[in-house]
Amino acid sequence: MTMDPVALLLRWAHVLAAIVAMGGLVFARFALLPALADVDEETRTRVHDQVRRRWLPWVIGAITVLLASGLVNFLRFNALVKDQGWADGGWMRMTNYHALFGAKLLLAMAAFYFASALVGRGAGTQWVRNDRAKWLSVTLGLSLAVVMLSGWMRQLHTGPDVEPDRAVRMGGNGADVPLEE
Repeated sequence: MTMDPVALLLRWAHVLAAIVAMGGLVFARFALLPALADVDEETRTRVHDQVRRRWLPWVIGAITVLLASGLVNFLRFNALVKDQGWADGGWMRMTNYHALFGAKLLLAMAAFYFASALVGRGAGTQWVRNDRAKWLSVTLGLSLAVVMLSGWMRQLHTGPDVEPDRAVRMGGNGADVPLEE
């Protein structure tokens, strides 16, 4: 099998954007907020504003790269599965890939909303910034769920070193079931 340089670049872009976004969430929740807990309100507000202005382009950039690369990766993978006729065209249905992708996208959109609200300054999302610790934790949890679903989805089509039509899906009782069934 030959390497597809476009797929590789898209994967790198997607993974690096996720690392930046999640790394920022972890830093803000577990380092920045606790460090600012011991300072006066005026200083805390000033620091939050400075961090927000510097972090906002990174959040927007990460969300943009994740959406663009994720969509292109999804469309390219769908085309590959169709072109190669995995499990006679039934692979997506048998593995529930589209359902998993839908769940991943919904979780990601929620995470993007809260990440944007945390670095925003509009009155409509002030309620998120009023309880930063809670919403950073929620956003981090949503992001972790997206990463876990991504790993699961990736394993569906990479799995052990076998041809795609010999891959397995998870059976209802947790047992691996050959796709041919």
